Amino acid sequence: MRKSRGTQMVEESLLLAVSLMALMIILSMISGFLTTVKQAYENSQNSLDKFLVEVFRDDLDTLWNSTIGQLYGNNQGG
Repeated sequence: MRKSRGTQMVEESLLLAVSLMALMIILSMISGFLTTVKQAYENSQNSLDKFLVEVFRDDLDTLWNSTIGQLYGNNQGG
């Protein structure tokens, strides 16, 4: 009787250990996936910012000079 209780406890502890290892593997995979998604989002955001700066830089400078720059220029000249 004692022998069967001991083997049952060993079996249950081994099953518990295997399930904990499987849980840790799944959590590390999810963590890696979320890190990859975060990096992709940050890279796309940086790319969008660089794109907007490169494309609209000259247009925004022209718009600034023709509107706000004229106002400041008129106030200083007058």
